[in-house]
Amino acid sequence: MISNLAVTLLALPLVYILHSCWTLRRNVAIAKATGLTYVVLPWSSLNLPWLLIQPLLLPYLRRIPIVRDSLTYTLLSIEWPWQHRYTIFERVGCDSFMTVSPARNYLHTADAAVIDQITNRRNAFPKPVEFYGSTELYGRNVVSTEGQIWKHHRKTVSPPFNEKNNRLVWFESIRQAQAMVRGWMGDRTDSSPTVYTVAKDCMRLSLHVISCAGFGVHLNWPGHENEEGQTTANGDPYPKAEKGPKEPEFSENHAMSYTEALSTLLHSMVWILIFPRYLLRILPFKGMQTAYNAYIEWGKYLDELFNDKKRDLATGAASKPQEGMDLMGFLLKGTPESRNGTSSPDKAPSKPALSDAEIKGNAFIFLLAGHETAANSIHFSCVYLALHPASQRRLQASLDHIFGSRPISDWDYERDFNTLFGSMAGAVLAEELRLIPPVAGIPKCVPGNSPPQPLTVDGKEFHIPPGTYISLVSTAAHRNPKAWPACPPSSSSDPDHPTTSNTDTDLEEFKPERWLLRSMDEKPDRELNEAAAAATTTHHTEDAPNTATGTNVSSNLHRPARGAYIPFSDGYRACLGRRFAQTEVLAVLAVIFKYYSVELAVDGHASDEEVAGMGEAERKVVWEKVRGE
Repeated sequence: MISNLAVTLLALPLVYILHSCWTLRRNVAIAKATGLTYVVLPWSSLNLPWLLIQPLLLPYLRRIPIVRDSLTYTLLSIEWPWQHRYTIFERVGCDSFMTVSPARNYLHTADAAVIDQITNRRNAFPKPVEFYGSTELYGRNVVSTEGQIWKHHRKTVSPPFNEKNNRLVWFESIRQAQAMVRGWMGDRTDSSPTVYTVAKDCMRLSLHVISCAGFGVHLNWPGHENEEGQTTANGDPYPKAEKGPKEPEFSENHAMSYTEALSTLLHSMVWILIFPRYLLRILPFKGMQTAYNAYIEWGKYLDELFNDKKRDLATGAASKPQEGMDLMGFLLKGTPESRNGTSSPDKAPSKPALSDAEIKGNAFIFLLAGHETAANSIHFSCVYLALHPASQRRLQASLDHIFGSRPISDWDYERDFNTLFGSMAGAVLAEELRLIPPVAGIPKCVPGNSPPQPLTVDGKEFHIPPGTYISLVSTAAHRNPKAWPACPPSSSSDPDHPTTSNTDTDLEEFKPERWLLRSMDEKPDRELNEAAAAATTTHHTEDAPNTATGTNVSSNLHRPARGAYIPFSDGYRACLGRRFAQTEVLAVLAVIFKYYSVELAVDGHASDEEVAGMGEAERKVVWEKVRGE
């Protein structure tokens, strides 16, 4: 018995190796038949055992020159789209290539024309929904579905994403931004405090905005729970929160506060997405236990929100006109039992109904998808502007031109947003998203049960076989010199400029001016507003019904070739919350940079008093030391 068990244990690795060799040979033959360039890998970069040991093994492999410099080693790292960007495509020698492993073949592309074909042929190149099963924490949603089910979800959840509700996002973002700045400045109006919590504060701000818009839960900044009568650091009164849905009342049966449960859940998503919930519950690791507890606690809050809104609909309380988005409340109104506050089965719902779990699933995915994207854009925009003071000054001049001496309380979404979107502020956001897109590789696929799909690459037609995964590598597409006008780099010694990618262009540099067509001073506000408003696209098709989602870039800025710029994806599956995120980020940047400047903290090199006594040349020397670190 023991000898048989030993033989079996020894045979299993051999069987695995032989099976891997056979499937690799098969996949190489499939890739070769396409006619596309391909690179063979011993295993997939998404192989689970490899993902677990990769962080431990790669630092040692990196010390071996022949391994470190090999294309295979580079492509085995799951981080290559971020670390190497367009360099990989330069090394391979083309903008679309395949990687072949025993598990599956991948097509990676940074070609704008190829990306445009894929994003606009939804049925031929759908999203691989198996990648998104882990996002169904509370139910199926518009992100985790495809085909007719996706159309059903999209048709139901898209109407709240409109200009009326973006107005709420605008005012709530301004309110939260003023609170954030007041937290940074305190009672000081003439000093330059060092802020160590920018990333954390931007996450908090975005969480507050989405809680308000998505669930009708208004959250105040810590220490600013009672803002009435208070003023901001620049002397403006705090705006009152926009009138919205009835504030929910939560039970006391919680181990975490609403904010704590939600923020902990979002920051622990890596554990939740990788491990099944039953493992999180029993494994004795603090991070996993914290993630599981947050998942349970916020699930309770979600149930209470859901039941609270359901009761309002049943009693007719929610039939009264409300200002505000409240995505969950809107979805509930589409169910048969809640139409007009009645439960009559004879009346069909005004909109396609979702199950209770699907309503919760969509409400959560809206929160998950929008929270980190907007927060990172605000954070990285501030960092880039601190590194590039000339661009910061141009932004401030543009904001002065748009808002003049009007107090923040007089800023208006209908009057100001489109102008802001088409100005230097819009250029800053577009450039930040070009360099740091929310997703490095947007996944698509050719379904295993479909025929090979034709794809034109460099004027020649190729057929992509079924079962092929596709990655639209946004970090490379956004830096492809074939699709972007470029200038020589500002300086080869500039810390922004890498040593391997686009060494002869400025495409690795933060340069928002590349988006400006002509000076703001040359274009009147009304012209900017009308052109930007016209650029808001409203789709009226079966796949994308009656949804004002905006565009990636204002019509008053440089418009890249289709497929060259995809921070919010493109085509039918473009991000529903695109305009939401743009509104939030631009409102926050306007609040900060209309009244303040940001610069790198030089605490390790000079005190605030020493910096205050320096001339411009001396400050530049200290600043360059910090910038180069």
